[in-house]
Amino acid sequence: MPRRTPRLPPLMAEFDDEEREGVLAANRAFYRAFSERDVEAMERLWAATGPLVCLHPGQPPLHERAEIMASWRGILRHPEAPRVRIAGEWVAGRPGFAIVVCREILPEGQLMATNTFIRQSDGWHMIGHHAGPVPPVETGPRPAAAGPSPPRDRRKLH
Repeated sequence: MPRRTPRLPPLMAEFDDEEREGVLAANRAFYRAFSERDVEAMERLWAATGPLVCLHPGQPPLHERAEIMASWRGILRHPEAPRVRIAGEWVAGRPGFAIVVCREILPEGQLMATNTFIRQSDGWHMIGHHAGPVPPVETGPRPAAAGPSPPRDRRKLH
């Protein structure tokens, strides 16, 4: 009888609240390093070895750690480097591996980012960052509506 390949556990299997919080802390550390222009913190956050990818908006993908770190040094040391804040973090993972999708809010627009992390002996480290432009959405308090909104035409798909 042919041997069946083992099935991987479903996404989120054994990915408990403690791991989720650890990944979110790493994701927030990434954006803190970005906003504070902290090159050393950015260096510590990225995994030291293994496959990596970084896709800055409108740029070709970077795969070598040296070129990824050079790109971040250039961004963070630039006098007009943007301050960025995040909203809408969404996490999926399994033990030792996680993906965070979030909205990056910059002074001149918004991006969506997918950040990929692995857990190593000393904590969660980034192995991937991909950001691209998206239409802005309101991220602050919304003003009260002036009156009832008209009924939506349900025949329209969007």
